[in-house]
Amino acid sequence: MPDFCAAYGCSNRRGVESRARGITFHLFPKTRERRRKWELALRRKGFAAADRTVLCSEHFRSQDFDRTGQTVRLRDGVVPSIFNFPAHLQKSIAKRTTTTSRRAEDNLPTGWSQDAPRPDAGATGQRGQSTDHLYALPACPKAIKAKLEEASARVRKLQREKMNSLRREKRAKDNMQALLEELKEKNLINEELKDKLDCYSDLPVQLLSRQGVEYTKAQRDFALTLHLHGPQAYNYLRDTLHIHLPHPSSLQRWLE
Repeated sequence: MPDFCAAYGCSNRRGVESRARGITFHLFPKTRERRRKWELALRRKGFAAADRTVLCSEHFRSQDFDRTGQTVRLRDGVVPSIFNFPAHLQKSIAKRTTTTSRRAEDNLPTGWSQDAPRPDAGATGQRGQSTDHLYALPACPKAIKAKLEEASARVRKLQREKMNSLRREKRAKDNMQALLEELKEKNLINEELKDKLDCYSDLPVQLLSRQGVEYTKAQRDFALTLHLHGPQAYNYLRDTLHIHLPHPSSLQRWLE
């Protein structure tokens, strides 16, 4: 029977398709304290993990994994943190209460609601109260419009940055997939090793060619995995395609 990811709304299950996508599956911790942290992170009411209950790798950050060995492992003490919760499971932000606001609530007449409309300032003679909490908005309509336009400009900028980031990620995946396919066609790697390297599909290959730039953790893990399981493919990338992979002596030093 296939193992399905236990996260809310996640349909990933252990199989050829998920392995091809670089998705790995991880059992819940055996220790009671750590297992409880994972269960609480899922926010599923009454949920209790069984011995074979698993979570897929899409609910962990990239830095949560140790990919230096033959098997992708989670680092000690990590807790799943990436979920797509519906609105009713989102954590609500607690309302900030100050001494002044508590005192004001205590002095409200019985039956008075904070959400009820305030009496007309002219009728009560307390004109100052009608401007409570309006200091956050500009009084001038032009100033309000300017603030809205400024906020809209920030949103558009963030959207452009997001689209550019997605395009860069797609280019990186296409480049890496093409590279792995070339290695496989030349019989320098087998299907099993290709599956292992698929999890680095978003690694920008072009950055490996920039000498003098320090290797990132993902680049180090990719180099270690490829050299360990496919030394011929590693040499082909370094010597033939002139991709600036670390020298084998550097890999040995990293493993010490």
